[in-house]
Amino acid sequence: MRFIPSLLTLAVCSSFSIQANEAEASVERISVQGDFRQQSVQQVAGSIAIVGEQDAKRTSAQHLDDLLSQFANINFSAGASRGRYIQVRGIGERSEFVDTINPSVGILIDGIDYSGLGISGISDLAQLEVFRGPEASRFGANALAGMLNLTTKGPTATPEGKLSATLANYDSRQLAAQFSNSIKQQVGYSLALEQQNSDGFIDNAFLNRDDTNNIDEFTGRFKLRYQPMDTLALQLVTHFVDQDNGYDAFSLDRNRTTLSDQPGQDQIRSKAIALQADYSALRFATLQAQLSWLTADSDYGFDEDWSYVGIHPDEYSTTDRYLRTRDQLTLDYRFISTPEGKLGNSDWVLGLYAANKSFDLTRQFWNWDLWQADSFVSSLSRSNAAVYGELTTPFSAGWSLVSGLRLERYDDDYSDSSGNAIKNHDSMWGAKLSLNYQVNPQALVYLLASRGYKAGGVNGDALAKAADGNLSELNSKASFKPETLYNAEFGVKGSALDQSITARVAAFYMWRDDMQVKGWLNPDSGPQFAGFIDNAGSGRNYGIEMENRLQLDPQLALFLSASWLKTKLGNYITLDEENFSGREQAQAPRFSYSVAADWYITEALTFNLSLQGKDAFFYSDGHNARSSRYELLGARLSYQLSNWELAVWTRNALDQDIGVRGFYFGNDPRDGYQSHVYEQFAEPRRFGASASYQF
Repeated sequence: MRFIPSLLTLAVCSSFSIQANEAEASVERISVQGDFRQQSVQQVAGSIAIVGEQDAKRTSAQHLDDLLSQFANINFSAGASRGRYIQVRGIGERSEFVDTINPSVGILIDGIDYSGLGISGISDLAQLEVFRGPEASRFGANALAGMLNLTTKGPTATPEGKLSATLANYDSRQLAAQFSNSIKQQVGYSLALEQQNSDGFIDNAFLNRDDTNNIDEFTGRFKLRYQPMDTLALQLVTHFVDQDNGYDAFSLDRNRTTLSDQPGQDQIRSKAIALQADYSALRFATLQAQLSWLTADSDYGFDEDWSYVGIHPDEYSTTDRYLRTRDQLTLDYRFISTPEGKLGNSDWVLGLYAANKSFDLTRQFWNWDLWQADSFVSSLSRSNAAVYGELTTPFSAGWSLVSGLRLERYDDDYSDSSGNAIKNHDSMWGAKLSLNYQVNPQALVYLLASRGYKAGGVNGDALAKAADGNLSELNSKASFKPETLYNAEFGVKGSALDQSITARVAAFYMWRDDMQVKGWLNPDSGPQFAGFIDNAGSGRNYGIEMENRLQLDPQLALFLSASWLKTKLGNYITLDEENFSGREQAQAPRFSYSVAADWYITEALTFNLSLQGKDAFFYSDGHNARSSRYELLGARLSYQLSNWELAVWTRNALDQDIGVRGFYFGNDPRDGYQSHVYEQFAEPRRFGASASYQF
C-alpha cells in the first residue's frame, strides 16, 4: 500500500496548485442533491461519488445493478432476480428471508425511501449519488454505512422528449420514453415509462426452458410542478413499478444449468407518491417539506431442493415462498437558514422527521418437524420520530466547522402466528463533526468524524423454531441490539477550472459496535435451517477510495476509481461453535477498481471502453465460502446523427462467471449431501444494439 501516501500527496498538491483568482463562472458545478444546501460536490465534506446520464451510457447500464461496479468500495449481493442488497465499505445486508432487515445502506428515489426494495430502472436517470460512510445526520437509521440517492428527470420549461430502444442477446428488449413540458409558466410536468424484458441467463435442463429466471419489469414515473408564486414551489411525484421476474438461479451442478421442477418467482408491485414543497417567503429560513407514501406487495419464492422428483432415492422436494406487504408514510420538514437568519455568522439547518412503517409477512414452507406444509405469519409496525440539525461556522481564510446531530427514537410492535407479541423500542443518535479548509471553490481538504446507527429488532424465525422445542438454543437469539458505527475520515477534493483534472481521495477508519450479522443454525445437517440476526461484538473497517478524471486531450478522457479495504470481525462465535473472530467481514473485497475511457473519434463517432475489477470476498460472516476475483470488460461504439444516436455495445466481454450470492451447505442427494459452495452468477457476456431519438 505504498501508493496510498502518493495518491494523497498528489491530490493535496493538485488542489493547492489551482489558482483561486481565476473566473469561478467557468467551473462546472455538480450539485449534490442529497445535501441540505445542494452545494457543489467539491464543497461538501465526505466521500461522495456521482454519476449522471452520460456515465450510465458509457457502460451501457440499463439498471441500477449495472451502475454499481463503477464505484469504489461499493458491492452488492443478489439472492433475488436483481441485486437488491448493497454494501458500502464492506457493510450491508445480503438477503431478507423471515426477519425484516434494517438496511445499512438505504436507497432514495426522488426523495422516497426504497430501502430494502432496491428496484429501479434508470432510463430517466438525472443523477445518482453514493454517500460513503455514516450519514445519520442527513438520512437517519438507513444510512449506517452510506446512502444511494437517485434523482430522475423532472419538468422542463420547453418541450423535451426521448424515445429509446435496445435489443440484446438472451432475447432482451428495452423500450423507454420520456417527455416533459410546461402547460403554462407556473405548471410543468414530466412522464417517464420503461419496459424491460429478458429470458435471463439460466437454462433449466429438466423443464427444457431458458426463461425460468426471466426479467419482466415496467417502471412509470410522473412529476407535476406548480409554482403559484416566486416564493413557493410545489411538486407532485408518483412512481409505479411492476416487476414479474422469475427466480431460478442456483444449480446443483454449480453452473448456469438448473434442474428445478418448480422454479420460483420474484414479483414486486409498488406504488409511491410524494408531495414536495419549497417555501422561501420567511425572512430567516427557507422551508422544505416532503410527505410521501409507499406501498409494495412482493411474492418471492424458490424451489428449495433445486431439483426434480426422481433425481435420487434420497431426494426431498419442497418450496419456500415469502409474501410480503409493506406500507410506509413519511414526513420530513426542514428549515434552512437564509443570510438574514444566521446565528451570528453560522448557517444552520433544523429538521423534523416522522415515519410509520408496517411489514406483513406470510411464509409458506414445508415444516420438517410436523412433516407437512405449513405457514408462518408475522406483522411488524414501526414508528420513527427524529429531530436533526446542522451548523456551519466559517472561520478566516477558508476554514469552517460543520457540526450535525440527529436524535431518533423508534417503537416496534411485533406479533406472529407462533403467539409472540413483543414491543421493542430504543433511542439512538448520530452525529458528524467536520473541519474543512476550502482552498478555493474547486478544492477542499477536510477532516471528518461521524457516528451512525441502525435499529435493533426481533428474530421471528428464531422465536418460532425455539417454540417448536427442538431448537431451544435459539431462545438466546430472540432479539438483536442496535448497531453503532464510528467513522474517522480524511479527504481531499480538487479540480482544475477547465475540468482537465478532477481528483477526490478519502482515507477512513471505522469502528463497529454490536455489529449485526446474519447467523444460521443447521442442527441436523439436513434441509432445515433457522436464520437469525446476531450481534458480533465489534468490527473494524479501514481503507482508502478515490475517483479521478483526466482530459488528456479534447478527444480523449480517462476515468479511474479505485479502493483498498481491510475489514475484521470482532468476537464472533456461532451457535455451531465455529469461531470467526478476527476474520475478514462478508462482501468486503480487499480491492476494487474501474477504468474507463471516452475516445471522441470524430464529432459524431465515440468509442467507450471500460474495465472493472474486484478482489475475492467472503459470501457470509458464518462460513468461509469465497467468491472469485473478476474483471469486467465492456465497450460501446456510438454514432450521433442529428437527433438520433445509434450504438452497439458489450458487457462482460470476457464472459466471466461473477458470483453475486453464495452459500455453503449440502443440497445434492447424488453425492450424499456433501457441502459445496453454491453461487448465483451475474450476467454472462452481453452484446446488443441501442437506438434513441431525442427532441
